[in-house]
Amino acid sequence: MAEASRVHALKRQQDAERGRMMAGGYGMMTEEEFWNGSAQRRYVHCYARHLRMSPDSLLGAMLARVATVTPPSVVAPAFTGADPSILALYTAIVGNSGDGKGLAERAARKLIPDLLGAVETLPVSGEGIVSLFAARRPVQDDDGGRYTHDTEPVCIGSRALLSVPEIGSLDAAMSRVGSSLEPVLLSAWSGEPLGGQNVDEAKRLRAPAYGYALNMITGVQPAKSGTLTDRDGAGLPQRFLWCDTKDPAAPSDKPLMPSGTFTFDVDRLREYQPSAMTLNALYRAGARRLMTRPEDGSDPYPLHVLRYPPETEEAVDRDRLMTLRGQRPNGMDSHSLLLTIRVAGLLAILEQRDDLLTVTHDDWRAALWLVSHSIEVRERCITESRNGSISKRADRIADDETARQLASEQTHDAKVQTCMQRIVSKLERDDPNRMGVARRLIQQSLGQRLFREAFTDAINRLEADGIVEIRHGERNGERYALADGITGI
Repeated sequence: MAEASRVHALKRQQDAERGRMMAGGYGMMTEEEFWNGSAQRRYVHCYARHLRMSPDSLLGAMLARVATVTPPSVVAPAFTGADPSILALYTAIVGNSGDGKGLAERAARKLIPDLLGAVETLPVSGEGIVSLFAARRPVQDDDGGRYTHDTEPVCIGSRALLSVPEIGSLDAAMSRVGSSLEPVLLSAWSGEPLGGQNVDEAKRLRAPAYGYALNMITGVQPAKSGTLTDRDGAGLPQRFLWCDTKDPAAPSDKPLMPSGTFTFDVDRLREYQPSAMTLNALYRAGARRLMTRPEDGSDPYPLHVLRYPPETEEAVDRDRLMTLRGQRPNGMDSHSLLLTIRVAGLLAILEQRDDLLTVTHDDWRAALWLVSHSIEVRERCITESRNGSISKRADRIADDETARQLASEQTHDAKVQTCMQRIVSKLERDDPNRMGVARRLIQQSLGQRLFREAFTDAINRLEADGIVEIRHGERNGERYALADGITGI
């Protein structure tokens, strides 16, 4: 217990250090400040409480839908000189069976019903994910008439939402021999190009960077969270926003439905969506840098970059400096910071302000709180999963020991039965007058091992059942004889 307390205290210290590092000198929001910090979040909180569900899980599912309606050309800046980042989001809704994981997704769908034509599906394979965005079509001749035998890549969709009710189905798909699903999910979250260099160009499917955005909502039972947490070396669990289905502070009396109507106008994002012609040009070129520029020299595939407050760049710079010095706190990684940047952008879009692409100081602080809370949920989920694994392992060991004991008992009982039958046969054959047979003669007929392991129990049972009688011979030696009327067993 003392060791566990020490570990928890160290974990709290590390979490606090992580929060201070990311928040800089601005301080971390409280939970109350987070939910009351904007009208949109306050509505979500009240709506969830009215439905008797966790506000955390509802907001997580909603942000995944906000990310799904956000075009892949809407990006966060390249703070460290790398490429700009898309706003794709993976949300893990944590809870046991019946805790409301599915309810969160259904409620989010009710508040944000329109995904602007984005595909909503269940992942099956890495190749299947690429085919959500890319296809090939026959090429028309120069006159635009007949189709030739050649094909060219086209974009059939630039946004998709993977809906995984239970993490077990994702585990099954990722665990198949030769499955490429896990690396594709990792690459898609980072916005990297998808698809391989197939030998047959006619079968080659690729989704270029900034030409697609993949988002996901999955339900995670703590006992089965190893599907994600066991892949921490690859960075898979760090890419998720972890949301809890529990709400310990839920009021006893059911709150009223919030007044007014929740408004999220997805049409405001249409103006940033690349046209089908532009997307097809990107898919044919394979990358933005390879696209043909118009005669006026303008960008053939412009990106719409969100504007962040100065403290975001300060947080990125602090993180890079501490990484270079080897001083980054345990548990903190680049994925957590990038996740915070994305969440801040999505929270800003959720607010539906006039300047849709500006992330405010409060948006940034809200994202810091939400991601910090996400890390707490993730670590708690890992702890529950490991405790459950230890408990199951202990149960298996106990079951194995019980099985061994039962097998030993069954083996011994079989030996006793054999010994009983041989004793009775010996007495029937060699002692027809029921005068008794000496113990050493019976021992010789049984063999040393069977006599040693089973004779005592066998003779006691035969005597208790009235089949054999013990008689004392000369010099107090024991002799054994069948009881009157016994002819065998």
